[in-house]
Amino acid sequence: MPPIRTAHATLWVAYALTALIHLGALLAGAELLQRSTQTLFGPLLIGVLLTAVPRMSRTVVLILVGLGCATLGDTLSQLNPGAVQQISAAFFLLALIFYAATLLPLWNRNRDPMRIALAIPYGGVVIGLFVAFADNAGGMLPLVAAYAVTLATMAFLAAGGNGLTWTGGTLFLLSSSLLAMDWFLPGAAIASSQLWVMLTYTLGHGLLIAGMIHAIPTRRWAPRRTGAASLVIVES
Repeated sequence: MPPIRTAHATLWVAYALTALIHLGALLAGAELLQRSTQTLFGPLLIGVLLTAVPRMSRTVVLILVGLGCATLGDTLSQLNPGAVQQISAAFFLLALIFYAATLLPLWNRNRDPMRIALAIPYGGVVIGLFVAFADNAGGMLPLVAAYAVTLATMAFLAAGGNGLTWTGGTLFLLSSSLLAMDWFLPGAAIASSQLWVMLTYTLGHGLLIAGMIHAIPTRRWAPRRTGAASLVIVES
């Protein structure tokens, strides 16, 4: 296996282990470990992306910027827990915008009618949740509205991409919905909601990035063509 492919696989394993450690820290109440592991999700996924793609293209740049925004949301929210709602929502809103821009060309190329039909209810779910959260959102209402629309759009576009983006986008939508219930509907929150939020977030985010990488046709470890094929005539 080429070294770059080994590094790519190792980063995926590191991401999975970091997610598992983070979930274990949530169960154990180890706050310091929980905060430190959450800041690693984005950088590890950035490493996964950069070890897979052979060059910087528009798609790669969009994914990188989206991952950068997600990393800032995760990191700054841990440095300033008192402002976690505003910081996380603002940076993840930007991340969703860049992910949606990445998924749009893929959606246009692969318009699977079944996936599109299944994605339509996403809008209804987001609208219903927004109506439920509106009374408790206060000054965050405009941000919540923008986030809800962008999240539904991203999930819809992800459903029209491939199986990985579809599953990842759906889990991302579920994670954000559970988190919003924690923030704005405390009485309706489910047991161990933070654990479920992070489980669906880490799994969904990883699958979403994996799906977008899968849609990029070339890899850094693929053999390169050194020149045009030549015709050799052998005389008998």
